[in-house]
Amino acid sequence: MFKISEFSKLSQVSVKALRYYDQIGLLKPACTDQETGYRYYTANQLFLLNRILAFKELGFTLQQIAELIEENVPAEQIRGMFRLKKAEILTLIEEEQARLKRIEERLEQVENEEYGDAEHEIVLKKAESRQLISVRRQTSIKRIPALFQELEGRFDKRFTASLPKIILWHGCEECEDAIDLEAGYLISRPLPSLPNGSVSRLPEIPVMATLLHRCNPASPCKASAHLGVWIEQNGYRIKENQPRREVFLHPEHEHSNDYIAEVQIPIEKAGIRKEFGA
Repeated sequence: MFKISEFSKLSQVSVKALRYYDQIGLLKPACTDQETGYRYYTANQLFLLNRILAFKELGFTLQQIAELIEENVPAEQIRGMFRLKKAEILTLIEEEQARLKRIEERLEQVENEEYGDAEHEIVLKKAESRQLISVRRQTSIKRIPALFQELEGRFDKRFTASLPKIILWHGCEECEDAIDLEAGYLISRPLPSLPNGSVSRLPEIPVMATLLHRCNPASPCKASAHLGVWIEQNGYRIKENQPRREVFLHPEHEHSNDYIAEVQIPIEKAGIRKEFGA
């Protein structure tokens, strides 16, 4: 038999780790001297320790390893644990590949002397459910200021002036020159002074592709086009039945019609979309 210090040298596993494995019941010493408390191990236990280290290297937790080395664990359960670990690793690889792609994009921006420009920073984020007051019309984008004026006529302008503006681009397949637009103000909580039925709620969106840009609400801009290219190149697709959002954070400067705005497009991972009735 080997003392724990000798067993540590043979296995190249620290004494501290061996004591911990003993404590949690993963690898008990062959015997323990009752008087001195010294732990003793056999050479055959090196094979068991090697199995533990091999599973640990594959990314299994110590609790999972304890289940894997039990003699009575069904083979199907072991196969299931390996399938689960394989799926976890594949997901991690996919996430790291996506992160690597974003790093390459940022590196390209540095080389093109565009790094640090907020208009080129595409960020994925979760959109929380929000309450808003709004008006929806099929109209031209040039009428967006008039939609906000209509809202200001319904509510106290001193109230709306402190709220973030938002445009929801619903789209309209059958419209020609008009667009299905919804203009509104985001509110943090319902207020008793508002008329009944005037407050609606935006749903939570798990993943939004977002881009900050400078714009005039009543003029076309390229931000959505930049986002569209990014979505296509990075393996995403636009989520169906969810409008594109544009939140106007604040005017670029006092008395300006141009705003710092954030375009938000609901997205999901691209895959095979099932078609019915084909």
